[in-house]
Parts: sequence; C-alpha cells; structure tokens
Amino acid sequence: MAALTATVLGTVMVLRSGGSGPGPSAPNLPPATVPLSADEIVGLLTRPPDLGALADARRRSSCLSGLGYPASESLLGARQVEINGAPAVVLLLPGDAPDTVAALAVRPNCSSADTGLIADTQIRRP
Repeated sequence: MAALTATVLGTVMVLRSGGSGPGPSAPNLPPATVPLSADEIVGLLTRPPDLGALADARRRSSCLSGLGYPASESLLGARQVEINGAPAVVLLLPGDAPDTVAALAVRPNCSSADTGLIADTQIRRP
C-alpha cells in the first residue's frame, strides 16, 4: 500500500510541476555557447579545418544537410573543442548576411538524422 501511495503522489507532483513523467531527462547543464571568442573564430578562417570525425566527407555532408546547408557547402573553417566536458566540433559556414560567419558547435557524430547541434552564433567578418 505504501508503494502505491508513493507512486500516486510522485505522479501528481510530476504532473503539477509540468514535468513529462517517468523516463530519462536531460541533466542540468549550463546553456551551451560556442566556446571561442570572435577573434578565435575569425582566426579559423585562415587555418586548415580541424574536423575530427567530420573529416569523413559522407559524415560531413550528412551533418551539413541536417543543419540546413547544401551537402556540398564549403566549410570556411573548423576546430575540435570541448563543451560541458564532451567533445564537439565548431564548423564555420557562411552566415545569414554576406558579411557574417556562422559558427555552429555540433557533436562529432552529427548527421542528417541527429545534428547534435549544441550552440551557434553569428559574427561579422573583419
């Protein structure tokens, strides 16, 4: 009887708190941001891309497609980083305006099915 009461009370508390009920939930991590300054991002424009697992052309094309870019889009730069203790790759792509660059942080297993997009920012080109 005590177990049933605890289950009912737990369910009521979850529903009242706006939770989604039993099941896995995301850990309380701070909001992710691209872990590079604007100067560091601009610096990537003049270096060879460091793509890590996304050096594979098929994987990269799938990732770009999932992010809404043509699979053949030329990368402007890339660098492997760590965000919240996990590996990521910052991809530099053309921004929304001709004078901007989009810096997108994705998980190394980025694909069209799951981009693993962690953070993104737009900066002005110098």
